[in-house]
Amino acid sequence: MDRAVDHAVDPATAAFVAHRNLLFTVAYEMLGSAADAEDVLQETWLLWAGVDLHAVRDQRAYLVRITTRQALKRLRTLGRRRESYVGPWLPEPLLTAPDVAEDVELAESVSMAM
Repeated sequence: MDRAVDHAVDPATAAFVAHRNLLFTVAYEMLGSAADAEDVLQETWLLWAGVDLHAVRDQRAYLVRITTRQALKRLRTLGRRRESYVGPWLPEPLLTAPDVAEDVELAESVSMAM
């Protein structure tokens, strides 16, 4: 017997999901990093989950406000981390030569085939 499962979503989750793209954009524009923006969204959700929704007049504005404050907090934290870095800045190395592991893998696959 098939029963329809009621997937009732609570109002806090529905509001957060409805505005998630906007919140991500706000955080990303402030931080410049998708990973940091996702972290800010997680922190925003944790704060939003504890809010009394009946006391909030404009959920969108309230969520943007939480996100903005969390992004500013993250910027201050990142600024302190950057200031405490000691030594010359070294860029991330780029692979310019072919990977030796590819040659080994090719040799193994050829020997298996024979």
